[in-house]
Amino acid sequence: MQHQGGNSEGRHSILLIHADDRIQANRLGILVSHYGHSPRILDERGLLGGKIQGDGLLISCRRFSAEIRLAMTQGQLLPRILFCDRLTAQQQAELLAQGALVVPHGCGEREPVEQWLRLARAQLAMVQQQQQAQDALKVKLEERRLIEQAKGRLMRHQGLDEEAAYQAMRSTAMAQNHSLAELARRLLQVLPA
Repeated sequence: MQHQGGNSEGRHSILLIHADDRIQANRLGILVSHYGHSPRILDERGLLGGKIQGDGLLISCRRFSAEIRLAMTQGQLLPRILFCDRLTAQQQAELLAQGALVVPHGCGEREPVEQWLRLARAQLAMVQQQQQAQDALKVKLEERRLIEQAKGRLMRHQGLDEEAAYQAMRSTAMAQNHSLAELARRLLQVLPA
């Protein structure tokens, strides 16, 4: 029975496969091909040989080695699935935080690969969204810090209270068609500490 595979663009997905046993790697390759994916089996050198290119990475291992750990971090833009039943809770948490899907058993012959891939894609998207939100918050916090610092300097040098300094910065930023953060950066360059 042929399953619908491929990625969201409708083309065949290239799934990168690595297992610490060559027979297991071949078995996993056959399994994903039943779902309509094109398997590409990687040996250890191919797994660690730089940029991993494909539509997903599936690793089946009996032992979570340093090489496997490194490979899981190299392919962070790919949906990654690790089949391994010998992971500590800390290792599982680290992998999940990186966006990898951990299946806490060895890969079987009737593994629902397509479901695991959907979950891995969703998990990776969620981790990426969280990272983007975190990055945006860092930018906002840095901008807020700059605005407060510039406002403090303006208060000292112009003898203004906090509200008057803020209003002066706000009206100047609007008049010059700049954000408050941009104006704050400029003020910090010209006003002495």
